[in-house]
Amino acid sequence: MQKQESDPAYFMGRTDAETERLKIQGALYASSTRNLFIAAGIGAGMKVLDVGSGAGDVALLLGELVGPGGRVVGVDANAAILESARRRVAANGLENVTFVDGDIRELPLDRDFDAIVGRLVFLYLRDPVSVLRDLVTNHLRPGGIVAFQDLDWTNGPTADPPSQILTDVWRWFREMCRRGGIDWQMGLHLHRVFTGAGLPAPNMGLYSAVGGGPDFIGYEYCASSIRSCLPTIIQLGVATAEEVDIDTLAERFRQETVSQNGVAMLPNFVSAWAKKP
Repeated sequence: MQKQESDPAYFMGRTDAETERLKIQGALYASSTRNLFIAAGIGAGMKVLDVGSGAGDVALLLGELVGPGGRVVGVDANAAILESARRRVAANGLENVTFVDGDIRELPLDRDFDAIVGRLVFLYLRDPVSVLRDLVTNHLRPGGIVAFQDLDWTNGPTADPPSQILTDVWRWFREMCRRGGIDWQMGLHLHRVFTGAGLPAPNMGLYSAVGGGPDFIGYEYCASSIRSCLPTIIQLGVATAEEVDIDTLAERFRQETVSQNGVAMLPNFVSAWAKKP
């Protein structure tokens, strides 16, 4: 696979806190990812490549979908986070899921996968079209499935009644992306990524996690997301540590929402799927 140059750094960091954030994200968006895979046609007996596996949430979903007769290979550049993913797979008794650490563009992976999938992968890449084109050309069988989800903050998260804290979170994140050259509309751009890689125009859908009340994990998700990218937020001059007050952010968000009997709608995930001609 051709090496891609000048990818942006993974601005969320490589900390234990980031691993926990990914697990919260997995819980919030699991149903949407499962629905994407089912709609795309992923099922029992398939061999699936999971790109950017992280803490293993997507691979866990896939392991259940493909069953004991199938196989899931997860790839991530972060060897440490894959140790967490392996422990979670073992705890769930899934013997059909394995992980490989390294650059997806350089690993000697099989060439006959039935599906290639990923969640929140392309927004971190400088040239996602070339990466997807290489994946499809080198590792997907004819008629194989391509299914990805990515973030879209075109309109941003919202709340009813309006939430000042969520407004701040959105402002910090969007400005960080603008200054750092991160594509915060990658979800909508999946269409051009697919077609640019030589795939048919994909089927697409939109999902938002919405909730309220004291037990909604969306408060922790927003705070953990800001925590992971706080060094970048500070470095780029978007906000100061005092302005963010990260250690109280989740609880302040919870109290604000609950006190207003409100609900919060979190970032949109756009799904796209197509088949290799």
